[in-house]
Amino acid sequence: MKIGIVGAGAIGQLYARLWNKAGHEILLSSRHPGKLTAMVREIGAEVQAGTPAQATQFGDVVLLAVNYTTIDEAVGAMRPHVHGKLIIDATNPLRLKESGGTERVIGDNEIAGLVMAKMLPEARVAKGFTTLWTGHVERYARVDDPTIAMTLAADHESDREIVAQLIRDAGLVPVDLGSLADSRPLDPPSPIWNVLLTAKELEESVAEFRRTEAR
Repeated sequence: MKIGIVGAGAIGQLYARLWNKAGHEILLSSRHPGKLTAMVREIGAEVQAGTPAQATQFGDVVLLAVNYTTIDEAVGAMRPHVHGKLIIDATNPLRLKESGGTERVIGDNEIAGLVMAKMLPEARVAKGFTTLWTGHVERYARVDDPTIAMTLAADHESDREIVAQLIRDAGLVPVDLGSLADSRPLDPPSPIWNVLLTAKELEESVAEFRRTEAR
């Protein structure tokens, strides 16, 4: 599969490595692609570097993995090229507070996947790769014996199957939460966010979270 990655931070680099090992073609991008030359060479000789627009054009699937403070710029570069494409939104709607810590930048009742779907209405938006710190994934991902769960959500079953396979290719266990409207547990704060869980533990935690939200 050809995968474009928009964002060359920790998330973009990590999944570029994991998916390159799984045999996928990768184009890793940033606003300054010239600075990626050494990085992509170290990841794999066949990995390419480019701009966000080029990554979006390149990919059969595109992973959006930028800091949310730059989301408007990234989406603006992607928008002319997303028609009919599967965009996996791996961003979290957070920003740093001056007093320390983070805060949500979307409404408490909004769901990040639905917000992104409105920003990219011509794309097929999925959510995934948001709930685990990259350090946890680097340490615990095992393609030959996966145990740690990663959530996903999308409105079309075929898209959920694609994202699930990419989660497996990264050495994790996919847990399908359903449509974007059902994806609130992927967004911080939630009890599954940045917690190492098996698939069973994650499903139990999501069920309890949804019961609490429904009260």
